[in-house]
This record gives sequence, structure tokens and C-alpha cells, in this order.
Amino acid sequence: MRKTSLILLASATLPMAVQAANTEFSYGGYIKMDAMISNYSEGEIASTSSGRDFYVPSATPTGNTGNDSSAFDMGAQTSRINFKTVTTLNSGEKVTTFVEMDFLTGSGNEVVSNSNSPRLRHAFFKHGNYTFGQTWSTFMNTGALLETVDFLGVSDGTVFNRQAQIRYTNGGLQLALENPATTVNGVGNTDDSALPDMIARYNFKAGNADLSVAGIARNLAYKDEANNIDESIMRFGMNVSGKLMVGKDDLKFSITKGHVARYVGLAMSSDATLTNKGDLVGNNVTAAFIGFRHHWNDSVRSTIGYSMINADNHADAGTAVNKSSKSMRANVMWSPAEKMTYGVELSKATLEKESGVDGDMTRAQFTAKYAF
Repeated sequence: MRKTSLILLASATLPMAVQAANTEFSYGGYIKMDAMISNYSEGEIASTSSGRDFYVPSATPTGNTGNDSSAFDMGAQTSRINFKTVTTLNSGEKVTTFVEMDFLTGSGNEVVSNSNSPRLRHAFFKHGNYTFGQTWSTFMNTGALLETVDFLGVSDGTVFNRQAQIRYTNGGLQLALENPATTVNGVGNTDDSALPDMIARYNFKAGNADLSVAGIARNLAYKDEANNIDESIMRFGMNVSGKLMVGKDDLKFSITKGHVARYVGLAMSSDATLTNKGDLVGNNVTAAFIGFRHHWNDSVRSTIGYSMINADNHADAGTAVNKSSKSMRANVMWSPAEKMTYGVELSKATLEKESGVDGDMTRAQFTAKYAF
């Protein structure tokens, strides 16, 4: 990040900047261009779907049509920019703020402008041991993510979530209260939970490994006054993840189990099912990924990875809901200069419905990225 004292910006900003001479301002981000050609065994993904920009397990077309199709896409929507401040208070304590956005929403007309609206990713501040605002869920271990050409890559088995929270950190221990939501088969997302999602996580080292163990307690809820439905259940989940160094190379993994459907697989399955009797029943999921990165030399490396998720849906969910997804990928990344990366990646994914119908996607992707 590049850093500039706010006092140097005073002439171009509001007078209040003069009062913030003890605040350090920095910015960062990257420009990333992606180009990909995708082949779908059961019809094409809609051009408005996020699955055309990066791998979304639930977006893979399924069926028995045999309607094989291909599509080429190119864009720079994953580019991002962030701003950070560090202020020293009169007491000597420091307050850190961070705001970041990218452009992965609001696709414009590809005929002319290719416009994309800014999207809030992070907005939080830290004071002492506490974090307030929106950032990565405490249930998620970003240190275990693989290096992929795709925006996320091993999406099926990855805990991936950003949301508002209050987090307490003390060494390797993290405790958090986070914004709740319940996804229900046949209903969609609900905001009826009476309690925040409660998360406890512990990060620790063991030899050459950096490990993380996390547990979550959730209040799954659904209300429908018109049909006299007011259901609420407590459910739980856990995650074990980490990175093992093998010389200069690394092995990364994650295993997630429990009633945490919206936290994994980019919400491929739903947290709960509303039964025919009007009861809310949690759907248990099992998700995992593993990947190995090898450094061929100082500037070239490769990652291979496998990812999966399986949902144990209630029978009343029907046969059209997603049952499982899996994907494999391999890439080569080249950094000819600091903060500059070119990469190519080949991936294959399969989505299966409860009915047994499925569909495959094969994708070849190129990226060019420069961080600043």
C-alpha cells in the first residue's frame, strides 16, 4: 500500500483533515483481467449470472438435454480498490479503518460500455481487541485459500462469507457475533433469526502447519404470518482448516460439517427445509477441499486442487434442489515482476440434483493481474 499523511492532503480536502495530522492514510488494490472459454454439457449459463464471471457451483446447468454449448467471456470486474487509515489517539491507542470495493455487480451493456457498479466488500474498524463492521466471517480461514486463476476456485468446499460482526481477538482466540440469515428450500433467504450467529475460533501453529478450528451456533428461523408459521431451531457446525509447509511448497485444506449451508459452496444448498407439515428442518452439509502448490522456480508455480460439497436435504425439499457438487483444477502462475501475475487454469466441475440429473462444466481461463 502507498501511504500519505493526511496533513499533506489538507489543501484538497475538508478543513477537518487538518485536525487529523496523526492519521496515516493508505490505499491499495489490483487490476485483474480474466478471459475464459467454458463448455457446458447441459446448456449455457445465462449471461447475467455470476457464474459467467467466476465458478459458482449452483450455476452449472443440469438436465438430460445433451445440449452441449460453449461461451467465451472477458472482463475486469474483479478488480478492486481499498482505503485504510491508522489513527493514534491521545491515549496512544491506535484505531484502524478499512474500506474495500470491487465491481462484481450491475453488469452494463457489453455492446458499448461494459459498466459495473461498485460493490462493498469490507467496511470495518479495529480498536484494541475488537473489530466492528463488515469483513470476512470469523468462521472463514482466509489463510487456507488456494492460489487460483478463478476468483475463488475451490468454491464447492470453501467457507466463504463476508458480513457485519462484532469480533473479539486475543492471540489465537477469536469470538464473534455476526449477522444472521437463513436460506430455506423453496422459500429463499429469510431474515427472521432472533439471535446473531455465534462463532468461536482458535488459530495455532503445530510444527510446519498453521491450523484453525472453528465452531458456530445458529438460530435458523422462518416466519409466515399469513399461513401461521413461526419456526425457529438452533443448529451447529464446525470447520477445521490450515496450511502445511513442505519446503517452499504448501498443502492447504478445509473440512466443514454441520448446518452451515449458506457459509459453504457459495450457498449451493439451503440451510433448512420447510416440511409439508410446516416444520423447519435443518439440512446437514459436508464440504471440503485440498490443494497443493509447487514452486518451479522463484517466479513460476502451480496449484492443483479438488473441492466438494454434499447436502443432506430433507425429503420434502423435492428433487429439483442441489444435492452435491465437485470440481478439480490445475494452473500455472508466472510473476515476471513484483506484484504482477499471469496465470492459466483448467477446471472441470459437476453439479447433481436430488433427482439424479447432473451437468458438467469445463473451463479454460487466463488472467493478468497487477497489484498496487
